[in-house]
Amino acid sequence: MASKKIKIGLVLGGGGARGLGHIGVLKALKIHSIPIHMVAGTSIGAVIGAMYAATLDPHWIENKFKEFIESEAYKKIGLHRLVPTSQPNISIFQMATTYMKNQIIINLANERLGILKQERLSEIIDFMLPVKTFEELKIPFSCLAVDLNSGQDVIFNSGNLVEAIVASSAIPGYIPPIEKDGMLLTDGAVSCPVPVETVRKMGADFRISVDVGLNHFEPLENPNLLQVLGRAEQITSTRLGEVKSEKADITIRPDTMNVFWAEFDKIDQLIKLGAEETEKQFWKIKDNLKKKKSIHHKFIQFLEFISGRERDQAA
Repeated sequence: MASKKIKIGLVLGGGGARGLGHIGVLKALKIHSIPIHMVAGTSIGAVIGAMYAATLDPHWIENKFKEFIESEAYKKIGLHRLVPTSQPNISIFQMATTYMKNQIIINLANERLGILKQERLSEIIDFMLPVKTFEELKIPFSCLAVDLNSGQDVIFNSGNLVEAIVASSAIPGYIPPIEKDGMLLTDGAVSCPVPVETVRKMGADFRISVDVGLNHFEPLENPNLLQVLGRAEQITSTRLGEVKSEKADITIRPDTMNVFWAEFDKIDQLIKLGAEETEKQFWKIKDNLKKKKSIHHKFIQFLEFISGRERDQAA
C-alpha cells in the first residue's frame, strides 16, 4: 500500500561557489516549515546536500562553510588565485586549459598551483561532513558522479560518504578522476547538473530543484579558440541543467551574479540571493504542493477502494 504522506525531495545542482545559494534556499524552506524528506545532489550540491542530510540544520552548514573559508586549509588551496579579473563568464574548461599551458611553460608539474590533488579534496570533504557514511545520515541522500569510461551516471546512496562526495565533486581539469571498480569517476554535473530523476527514483512525490547555473552570458570580445570552446561548454551545461530541471514540480533559480566557480568569498551574498528567490517562489511552492497533496490523497483513496473490493470479493 502506498504511503498516505507525501514525500518532498530536494535536488541541489552543481555550480561551484554559486552553489552556496543552496544554503539560502534551505534556510528559507526551514523558515516556512516546508519539510525535506530526501535530498539528491551533484558536485557542490552533493556537498551541501550531504551536510543537510546529516544535520537538518542550514545554519550549521553556513557556519561550517564560513569556518572553512577562514581556515588556513582554504588559503593553501589557492582558489582565490584562480578567479579571473578580466574575462567574465570564463569557463572551467578554458581556465584549466590556460592554467595547464602556463604550468608546462614554467615547468611546475610537481606543484600545480590551484589544481587540487584528490587527497586534498578528500581532506576538505572530510572536514565539512560531521558523519562519514550514508547510514549515519538523518534522511535519505543520493549523489551522482559520471563514469568517463562508460559515459554512464553512477548513483551513490550507501557506504563511504566522503568517497562518494569526492567523486561527485571531482571537477574535470582540477581534480583527477577517481578510480573505483574499473570506473573513472568525475563530477556528476558533467552529465546531470540538476539530478531531478535521481530524487524521483528515491521515492519523492514532490520535487523541488535548485539550479545555480549561469543566468546570462557576456558578449565575447575578439574571442580566441579557447574562449569559443569554453563558451560552447558553458551553453551546453546551462541548457542541460534547464532540461533536467523540467522534471521538477518547482525549480528555484537564484540570481547567483554569475560568480566564478571559485569565488567562495561571496558566501553572504549568495546565501542571501538563494533565500530571496525562495521567498519569491514560496506561494507557488505552497499552491503546487497543495495540488499535489490533493492528487496524492485521491490516489490513495482509490487504492484503498480497490483493495477493499478485492478483500470483499475474496471473502
